[in-house]
Parts: sequence; structure tokens; C-alpha cells
Amino acid sequence: MLEMQLVQEQRVRLSMTPEMKQSIHLLTLSGQDLNRYLQEAAEENPVLEVEEHAAPLVRLPRKGNQRTFDSYDPLLQVESAEPTLEQLLSAQIRLLDLPPMVKVTAEYLAGCVNDDGYLKTDLAELSSVLGISVDGLQAGLDILQSLDPAGVGARSLHECLLLQIRRDPSAIVHAEQMVQAGLGELVPFHPGKAGTRLGISSREAQAAYNYITQLDPKPCRSIGCQERPRYIIPDAMVELRQGEIYIGLHSAGNLCVSMNETCSHWIRHGAKDEVWSARAAEARAIVRSVQLRRRTLMRVLTAVMSEQVHFLHEGPAGLKPLSLANVAERIDIHESTVSRAVSGKYIQTPHGVFELKSFFTIGIETACGDPTSASVVKLRLKELIRTEQVRRPYSDSQLAALLAGEGIRISRRTVAKYREELQILPSLERKRWS
Repeated sequence: MLEMQLVQEQRVRLSMTPEMKQSIHLLTLSGQDLNRYLQEAAEENPVLEVEEHAAPLVRLPRKGNQRTFDSYDPLLQVESAEPTLEQLLSAQIRLLDLPPMVKVTAEYLAGCVNDDGYLKTDLAELSSVLGISVDGLQAGLDILQSLDPAGVGARSLHECLLLQIRRDPSAIVHAEQMVQAGLGELVPFHPGKAGTRLGISSREAQAAYNYITQLDPKPCRSIGCQERPRYIIPDAMVELRQGEIYIGLHSAGNLCVSMNETCSHWIRHGAKDEVWSARAAEARAIVRSVQLRRRTLMRVLTAVMSEQVHFLHEGPAGLKPLSLANVAERIDIHESTVSRAVSGKYIQTPHGVFELKSFFTIGIETACGDPTSASVVKLRLKELIRTEQVRRPYSDSQLAALLAGEGIRISRRTVAKYREELQILPSLERKRWS
């Protein structure tokens, strides 16, 4: 028989307070996202004040010699939006002396072209919808395909390549014949076999193939701007001056947050009001969270840059293996906190702007016992392929052997994996026969 009992016991557990959740959330935000969050919070809470603040650069590992970066907003240098692809095509059509019906049809088809320059709408379907004959639509399509850039208005990759070849006065002989034979002849490509099927020499087949690979399969992808451009404003910056490392937060993502003195004085000494007291508590929590975020981010950046000193001197080739656990142990915080601190953050270095996550790479054991990073191995692999003979490119096994000769021991499968991540073709497709 079941009985109900009232039992009292004592337990200890961690309770996640709203302020802790807020601190964790602010730590994950990038500088630009933090700015938007604080500005929205200041608009809703009059007790909170937000103003731009230039953070100093701090020398590592000692403090001192601080320098202030001037505030700079690259968005002020942005030019106005470029005309869209449809506008550029329509402008070309209006300059042509065409019958009114053909001009209207061509302009309509120009509006149906996608961002890559392809016309994916079926003419027969358009004919039934618009009440225009297929011949009339074909006349408009011929005008569209005669516009710049070459290849616009194509309905397939096959047609796009043919349009570019036919409009190029310096096109290689047999290139059109090779495309008309089918794209299956190009991947994988062997000049002897392709030449035999087309009735040409292997040298002519190789020349035609080399020309075709230089054509643009998406001729309009760089024209127009359907989306607003995205800009990366680094959250921090690091400099190397006279052998000393200076690091600081970027002023664009380092707003100064404080309490409004007038409101705070009125709340403390005026009539008690629960609403205003809650507003003041909310503002204090935001100020503490921002200060904690700043301290945590600086500690993480200091630890990372202290470990990646060779990178600051040599660039990406000097990256050393580093894990989140190494940084967490160095500054005595949890690994998840380090992960949140580096998530979505960028840093400006003497070698360009890098995502903070790119400084955390796995280690690969070398023959001398010193580990190297996967990024360094990829750079070396890319260099080996760049300097290979085009008639005798290195296979993955040969690349693994060459790296082993340099003390980097990785398997053929790892070489293939890194090659694919670098978007480099296999040796058979890199080979040039003439």
C-alpha cells in the first residue's frame, strides 16, 4: 500500500540568475551586436547611458605604454548601391533600334534572368501566360543573349559556354566542337581520348580544354547588388612594436556604459517607486555584465596572443596548435566561457583581420617531436601543389611522402581531406598534357 510522507532535506545546487544569463548572452555577442543591444536598452531605460569610448592598447605581458585608436566607421566610406542586373540589361536594350514588341519582350525577359545570368523560365510557358508567340519570345531572347556580359540569357551551362565562345574573336579552335560534344567529355578530361572521339590531335584537345576552363560558368554573379554588403569591424586589435605585443578592444565595439547621475540621484533620494527602482537595478546589471564581458574578452585575447607570438612575427605559417582547454587552463576559467568569448569575434593583426576561432587549430606531431598546426600543414600542401609540374602533378600519396620528408607525418587520406578543404582538384584533373 502506497503512503504519502512529508520529507525535509537539504540540497546544494547552482541556480542561474537572470543577471548570469544576461552576462553569458553579452559575452557571445560581437562588438557590433553588442552596440545594437546597448543602444536598444538605453532607448528603453532612461537610467542607462551609452557613449562611444576608445579603449587603450595594453602591452603584453606588462601594462603601460597605452595608445588610443581613433574611432573610424568604414560604413561612412560606402558608395551608393550599384544598379541591378535587370537595370543594366534594360539600359542596353533601350539603346538598340528595335521594333517596339521585340524591345518590350527583351526587357521582360531581362527581368526573368537570375543573379547568375541564366533564364530558367520556359518560353512555351511564358507564351501561354503572356499571349505572345514562341517566335516572338525567341526574337526577344536573341536580343537578350547578344547583350553584355557574354553568356547572359543562357538556359543551361552548355548554352552559356557556347554563347561566350561564339562571341569571342580569339576563341581557340575546336572549343565549340568540344562543348557541343557534351560536358561529360570535360570531367574527367584526357586529351588523347577526347581527341580521338573528336577527330583532332591531343595537343588541340588540350588547348581547347584549357580555353574552356577559363570561361565563366556564372557570367553575371558579380553584377548588381541584391543584398546589402556586409562589413567586418574587428572586435579587437593587436600590434607588434619593437618586439612588444600591444592589444586592445576596438572603439567601434567598445561603448562606455554608465548610470545616468540625475536619474540615479532622484531614485535614491526621491519618492520610492518600484518601477524606477527596477529600472535602476536593470541598468546596474547591464553595466556589470558589460564590464565583466570586457575583462573576460581581454583575458582570453591576452592568453591567445601570448600563445601565438610566432604568428605575429611570421604570419599564418607561424600558427601553433592551440585548444580551448589550453586557454581555459591558462586563465583559470571554464572552457565553455572561452568558447563563448571567441564565438563570432574578429581581431585585426599585422597580417590582416582574422576570426578568433582560426587561432585554435589541432596539433600534428612532427618527426622532431614538436607539434605543428593543421593550418601550417595546409599552407605547405598548397605550396607544394603550386610548384608541381603540370604534366606530372603529385598524387595524394606523393604529397604525403613529401610532407613526411619534411617531418610532417600524415596519411594519404588526411592529405586528400586537406586538399578538398582547400578546393584543389585531384592529380588527374590537375594534369595538363601539353
